[in-house]
Amino acid sequence: MQGESCERTLFISKEINEEFDENTWTDHTMALRYANLSADFDRYVTGETIPVGMKPYDKGDHAFIARISPPEYGVWAIRSLAPKPALRVFGAFCERDVFVALLSYRRTDLGGRESRSWAQARENTIAKWNNLFPGENRLLGDKLDDYFSEKAIIV
Repeated sequence: MQGESCERTLFISKEINEEFDENTWTDHTMALRYANLSADFDRYVTGETIPVGMKPYDKGDHAFIARISPPEYGVWAIRSLAPKPALRVFGAFCERDVFVALLSYRRTDLGGRESRSWAQARENTIAKWNNLFPGENRLLGDKLDDYFSEKAIIV
């Protein structure tokens, strides 16, 4: 028996949408990878309970979405873990329960958590946001319920 659903909205950028086009793949093993990413996106919008990493460097391994350091920048990443290569889909909340997915990266390409690659991915996400939504702020908050109205747990 399924629990009651909740409403969440996920917008994806043109770049992420194009990544689902199999004609752009040089490695066709990516079909399973992107099928799982699509399932992860469905998990968000269909109202499943979402494990959330509120602390960038202190979160459970099974966090579905996590804030990127520093939290006051308002950048998050959906963590699509299986199959390898794991992906990180960077984006931001524009309002409670509404996430805008902007850019994706293979986790292996990001290096260690304090690497220049992580910082560059964060800055690229901010630049993409500012380009798409000039003058609009990303949602900022300190509490889980600033971002999720229901069905989210801190891990």
